[in-house]
Amino acid sequence: MVSTSARRVRHAGCGILLGVSLLALAAGDGGTSGRPLERPNTLEVAWSFQTPVRALDVSDLPAVLNDRMLAIPQGKTVSVVDTRTGRLLSTLRSSARTFTPGGFSDGVLLAVEQGHDRRNSASAYDPATGRRLWHRTPSPAARQGKGDAWLTTAPLLLDSGAVFWAGDGRLVGLAPRTGAIRWTKRIPALTPCEKSELGNSASPNAAATADRVVLLERCPGRPAELQVMDPENGRFDWKKKLGRWRESVRLSAVRDAIGVTVDDELRVFTEAGEELLRRKEGRTSELWPVGEDGGVVYLSELHYGVKSDPGSLRSRTLLAVRADSGRTLWKRSQGRTGNDDLAGDVLAAESDADGGYAGDLRWSVGDARLRGPGASSLTDAEGRRSTRVPWPVAGTFVGLSGQLIVVRSEERDGTRYTALRPGHRAVDAERPAALGGARRQDWPDACRLVGAGLRSELGRDYVELPVASSRTVLGVRLRHPSVCRFARESGSADDVFSVTVRWVAADPEAARTYTTSVIPWGCNPWLGRGCTTAEITQPRRGVYLYTYRVNLEQDRVAHATVVSGRYVFGVSAGNDKPEMRRLVRRVAMHLSR
Repeated sequence: MVSTSARRVRHAGCGILLGVSLLALAAGDGGTSGRPLERPNTLEVAWSFQTPVRALDVSDLPAVLNDRMLAIPQGKTVSVVDTRTGRLLSTLRSSARTFTPGGFSDGVLLAVEQGHDRRNSASAYDPATGRRLWHRTPSPAARQGKGDAWLTTAPLLLDSGAVFWAGDGRLVGLAPRTGAIRWTKRIPALTPCEKSELGNSASPNAAATADRVVLLERCPGRPAELQVMDPENGRFDWKKKLGRWRESVRLSAVRDAIGVTVDDELRVFTEAGEELLRRKEGRTSELWPVGEDGGVVYLSELHYGVKSDPGSLRSRTLLAVRADSGRTLWKRSQGRTGNDDLAGDVLAAESDADGGYAGDLRWSVGDARLRGPGASSLTDAEGRRSTRVPWPVAGTFVGLSGQLIVVRSEERDGTRYTALRPGHRAVDAERPAALGGARRQDWPDACRLVGAGLRSELGRDYVELPVASSRTVLGVRLRHPSVCRFARESGSADDVFSVTVRWVAADPEAARTYTTSVIPWGCNPWLGRGCTTAEITQPRRGVYLYTYRVNLEQDRVAHATVVSGRYVFGVSAGNDKPEMRRLVRRVAMHLSR
């Protein structure tokens, strides 16, 4: 059987994104050309853009972006933003039931629109003006799998064109600006193999680089063949026989490189067909190309407990390898991570950030016990890595646009998209990069935030229970615990509450932005029709009281998030009884001062 692990592995660990790992490449041995950069250790806000609609209130559709533009879906409208400046270019509108941006090609935004009859159609829009350039509706024959059935599939989007897989042995090339069909091609290799094993056919793996469509023919019993096509005319530029395969054959493509693995050997090619590299895989590992730059090929190596089971993924290693000699310049552990991408001189991969907040973790039990935003670890051309650097907002990773990281976060009146640029600043032991410029001594003792006077007011027998593990935040050892639980000696478990130092920001504005992006303004989409928006009140500026419904029983629990200057605090109870709601409110009001 052909290995189908490629798609699954590319998304391993993506359910909850905890951070982004960057590689800022500098001039040097095998590096990119240009001025050498100091090792980056900070993320600066390049711009921030807020939509008037909360994304989770409409549907959980991801935004799409390229090196210059970001398309943000909001129900029946799509906002297009210039990612170089953060300026709104246009607003696209549709009367369709759903309106989903698919991606960019030749400076045009292609979108899928589903009518009230639930039939899909394809459209293209000019991002500069918002004008619809063309619209294609499937023909009646498409219902029988003929005609324009290809309009219901996601195309391969390249810089100069879009290519659809029709599912009946045809590939269809489309001109993005006019919607005209440039060519249709029935590929002989798409017919079923005469000696195919059960469940196998010759339908190729398909992928795309920036300028070429890549097909991999892999019939059992025949040599695997790589076929590279021009999207504008449908002609094959070149083909390469890769030899017979015994167990598996895999195809992957990034913007500037093509990777094919036959059994346990990875071969990396340029778009023009030049072979850059050959590399053997280990007994329990797989290799994937991340990109090529200045004669250096970047590879991601996935390590498994059992190679045949992608679910046993244990860790990933990032490698920089010289194309001319095959020499490994450096390799760095990436932990359990997901997709990698190379854009300009930035290489991004998902990485773990223990204790960090990211994305929809705010819907999990014990929200106030989470600390800090998502984080990134930054590495220079020699593979030297700084400690984790926090995002200034809590949110979900959207993608890379050039050298910018784009993050999405929910706020009261809309969805905020923030672009972060890697930078460098001087740091010392008391101002570690992982704390975003704050000093260790700036983090207060969580137990001392509730003094004897307040404990007496709440109940004379409340005792503090510091959480020892909370002294480490994003890998930094603090002087005091950042989480403290309080329990009554004579009470029950229902009386327990906790106070958390959630974050100490660089300045009050950064603290406010972080706070408003961790409040559960939206509605958890995974709960479906039973979804209940958190009940949020704001009795004082900077104090947010709210409840969650947790567990299968949808139990309600009381929480509070407080911002006071540079400090963000959390208060959490284990239930939503009236007396505990009053207690959480009293503690939150105290912390706000």
